Amino acid sequence: MHYRLKTYFDYFSNISINIRVFVIVLLAVLFIDMQISNAAHLFYKDISTDIGVAIFITISFVYLIVQQYILSYANKEPLQIQVESSSFRTIKRIINFITFFIVICFLTIILEILISQYYDSIMLLLVLGATNAIAIIAMGTIASKFFSWYRNRKQATILIFGTMALTISITAFVTVLFMGAVLIDHPEKVYADIIVSLPIIEEGTFLSLLNYIYYYMAVSSYVVTWVITTLLLKDYVIKLGKFKYWFVLSLPLIFYLSQLLVTQFGLFIPDDAAGNLNFQMWFLFFYTPSSLVGGILFSIPFFLIIRKLSKTEPLRNFLRITAYGLILFFAAGSATVYHTPYPPFGLLTVAAIGPSAYLIALGVYYSARIISKNRIIEIQLKKSSEYSQFFANIGSAEMEKTMTEIVEEIRKKLPLDEQVSSKEYETVDRELIEYLKKFKAGKRK
Repeated sequence: MHYRLKTYFDYFSNISINIRVFVIVLLAVLFIDMQISNAAHLFYKDISTDIGVAIFITISFVYLIVQQYILSYANKEPLQIQVESSSFRTIKRIINFITFFIVICFLTIILEILISQYYDSIMLLLVLGATNAIAIIAMGTIASKFFSWYRNRKQATILIFGTMALTISITAFVTVLFMGAVLIDHPEKVYADIIVSLPIIEEGTFLSLLNYIYYYMAVSSYVVTWVITTLLLKDYVIKLGKFKYWFVLSLPLIFYLSQLLVTQFGLFIPDDAAGNLNFQMWFLFFYTPSSLVGGILFSIPFFLIIRKLSKTEPLRNFLRITAYGLILFFAAGSATVYHTPYPPFGLLTVAAIGPSAYLIALGVYYSARIISKNRIIEIQLKKSSEYSQFFANIGSAEMEKTMTEIVEEIRKKLPLDEQVSSKEYETVDRELIEYLKKFKAGKRK
């Protein structure tokens, strides 16, 4: 069954439509899902109607098809050039299986709603756990790659990017703990007549602690990604001037962090019920796109590099996958399902977190592998802007890591000479690595 569905979904990756179109469609679906989910506690009677159910089912199928197209596109690219390691191939298989499991969960929820007019809340917990498991695996793996690259290339941008990936991985883990703890207290079956309300979290409880950790970890991942973006784009300080540069780049951060004034400090909230309702509506509508704005900003360095490469260069595709992954990941960062609306609006956006994190990890990893195997591209990027040098550095670090592994394998097969010191072995190893690097460069030329 898994093979048949995978074959069917892979069909969409062969459709000759620009992937940008599918990303825009997916963003539109996520925006609709987030807006309805965030306002579900205010209008739960309106969304639990037949029209609400029809909208949920429609956008669910659009989401499943479009997301599978994007994932199939990303997974198909490496087949054209053999650049992946066996360990990463195993991780890909695990993530693809989890993604298939999420599809099954969605189909189960839709069938339950159509046949029985309810859905099991356990399905929300399963999707929540599965999508965040993908984020944990993908971002944890790429974080370890960045830290290993940093050992070979002591660049601040590499370290900060690794910190960003690790922060996202930890945030995904905390999300499962927090939202899972909230969902466990909900009824097993969610019907159309359920009263949707946001959970009340008492101060001083373990759940309150998880809530704070979850919220501030999410904010931290946004801020760290903003920092790495400002470092990658710092060449534009000269082009725009310091004031204009920092003003333009600070606007999305200020816009995003200004939510804390309301959500954490309770400022500007009207006291009367009618004013409070209107305020909540405008607040939710106004701030829902704030993460999306950040995602677009964070993707700019990758699109700038794409413009410098030839249209036939495979690296373009992986940079594009990374950029779209960043946009989708941060666009999906402001929806929840712990208030269990009927139908479960918000679940699409929650489910998109894992696959979009996977796109980021996939795109970065393959970009580094391609650069590590092509010294011409590496040299070209090193002579270019800061954001280009970043990828040149991780590509060079990946190449050195690969060369080191080759030399270590050779060393294990050779007899150990007790008369040769460890320093002499290290010297020979470095010479071998340099020779292999020059050999690969010459081979490319």
